[in-house]
Amino acid sequence: MAENFEERLTYLMRRVSTALAQDVDRVLRDFAITHAQYGALAQLGLVDPEALSAATMADRNGITAQSMSSAIAGLLDRGLVRREPHPTHGRILQVRITPKGAELLDRAHVATGKAENRSLAFLDEQQKHALGSSLRAMMRAMGLYLYFPAADGDRP
Repeated sequence: MAENFEERLTYLMRRVSTALAQDVDRVLRDFAITHAQYGALAQLGLVDPEALSAATMADRNGITAQSMSSAIAGLLDRGLVRREPHPTHGRILQVRITPKGAELLDRAHVATGKAENRSLAFLDEQQKHALGSSLRAMMRAMGLYLYFPAADGDRP
């Protein structure tokens, strides 16, 4: 008997990922930012020091450097980030979030958190924890680095 494709985990994860991404995209439209721009702002709002190169942000977002450069250009135009020379590497420009960008990021976090909560509403806290732990374990197994600490301290 042939395997039921709809039972494959990769199929299920893709469907959930696509639906959640579409929901978050709808939320981000209210802030006039894209997923890539939101990812860039989130990284800049959480890192220490609070500046990163476009190449680093592209890698962390899993997108091309060209796509990240385009995302950053839009953020620069709106005054949400600024570029500055790297303190030790003269040819590298780094990006830093502005107060205006931090304020927008805070509001976007709240709104996207509501979208995430809607998608997870049917899970209890133990299931949410197990799902997060499983996804982080998959990321580590696939060589994907976790850049932000998890609430439970589960780090690579």
